[in-house]
Amino acid sequence: MADTQSILAVLLSISAGLLIWVILRLRQKRRMSNTDETDEYSGRARNPEKLMDPDAEALAQLDQLLDGGLNSDE
Repeated sequence: MADTQSILAVLLSISAGLLIWVILRLRQKRRMSNTDETDEYSGRARNPEKLMDPDAEALAQLDQLLDGGLNSDE
């Protein structure tokens, strides 16, 4: 009985160590990929002129939003 428990304890310790190693390795890869990005977020639109001319689909969606907001007065 004691041999079985000690074997299981060793196996669980090894698997826990491997899982921690994998998690740390993934974390390191994510950090490295995030530092490679040279583009910083400026908050500005890529093509602001295009936003000035809404298309028919955008107007229809705006109409739905306005109608939904007016109908939900309770």
